[in-house]
Amino acid sequence: MSKKKSRQGDTSSVTSAKGSAAANRTARRGPFPIVIAAVAILLVVAALWAVKGLAEPSGEAETAEEVSPAAALSTAPTSSSSSDIWSLAARSVDMDAIAEANVPAIVDFGSDSCIPCKQMAPVLKKSNEEMRGRAIVKFVDVWKYTDAADGFPVQVIPTQVLMMPGGDPYEPSEELAAKYGLQFSQYTDNSGNLVFTTHQGALNQEQMDAILADMGV
Repeated sequence: MSKKKSRQGDTSSVTSAKGSAAANRTARRGPFPIVIAAVAILLVVAALWAVKGLAEPSGEAETAEEVSPAAALSTAPTSSSSSDIWSLAARSVDMDAIAEANVPAIVDFGSDSCIPCKQMAPVLKKSNEEMRGRAIVKFVDVWKYTDAADGFPVQVIPTQVLMMPGGDPYEPSEELAAKYGLQFSQYTDNSGNLVFTTHQGALNQEQMDAILADMGV
């Protein structure tokens, strides 16, 4: 036991001697090597951050890329013109664009706030997705866009305006009305020409599919 203590004491003496020598060298060198070392470390850290910034895109860039114009068009209300003719939500109805598309069209005038409109919302969404390119299914919120129904015979919401290819009014078959208990309103001009066909109230998915099938889709 005594020998181990003696060795530990010798080690302490050597360590103390080394510490004193290191302290003397540090004192002779002065503060400049420490400053240079600190600057070098800062430069290395800055270089690492710069490399990381080049290799990894920032969070703002990822967010901007995720919200693409195509994604915005699929959710935001748009005009019925040009390529937006197939989108569901619209601020207005462009009859010329609908006629030019030359496919059957169902335009629902409603609101995000009314209960029957909320019940019909999933039907419109599904029909728009499944019929895109073959039929136009659109929704216009007339409480947000109060002028959107101008020129259309909309008295209650929801009301669907139904059109055949080319924009001609839809003429429902008697079998369809009888089988599904649907009532349609037809409007003529002063010369007796049919100008609008509408349905008032919400449609379920079976009724919507039946109307589209009767339209020839």
